[in-house]
Amino acid sequence: MAQADSVALDPHKWLFVPVEAGLVLVRDAEAMRSAFSLVPPYIRQSGSAGDVYGPPWFSEYGFQQTRGFRALKVWMTMQQFGLKGYQAAIEENLALAGYLADRVRQSPDLALMAPPSLSVVCFRYVGDGSRTGSQSAAPDEEAIASLNRALLERLQLGGEAFLTSTELRGQFVLRACIVNHRSRREDVDRMLAAVRAIGREIARRNE
Repeated sequence: MAQADSVALDPHKWLFVPVEAGLVLVRDAEAMRSAFSLVPPYIRQSGSAGDVYGPPWFSEYGFQQTRGFRALKVWMTMQQFGLKGYQAAIEENLALAGYLADRVRQSPDLALMAPPSLSVVCFRYVGDGSRTGSQSAAPDEEAIASLNRALLERLQLGGEAFLTSTELRGQFVLRACIVNHRSRREDVDRMLAAVRAIGREIARRNE
């Protein structure tokens, strides 16, 4: 951080704030202001609340001229949770990721594609018990990838759970990212049940 010109923080994950609230710390604020400001020099404010014009306008530090009070929802969320509340919620998210990874490891029709990383778990439906991504070779990588792509689309459109996807070592995987303070084990179980149900249906149709 000490070597960065700017550092950005998005509170919409582990600060549990809705999207479009962000923080940026800038080393040289005048360089940023010179790049974006449309305020002419004769009314540009010097940046002190005690001056005639008051503190600078936030609109001078970015391309968006009219800014809503996005900091309010960050402040209110921090007031609601507090430090201990955040600690407890994040620890619960981490525990749920561990729980999900364990459930996948124990399931012959699912394959854990990488060790859990914070609250992210990458896995996929393999159906026939082939542990794709483990020591054994994949029986038909393209078929499994195609099945999981179709599964993901059905799952998202169905609204039962929301997973995303990524590629690990060239393999298409389902990506669960647990960053909701209301998520519980029963939500993980429901998501896995939906994955299995959709996966079985697609596999039967393909056969």
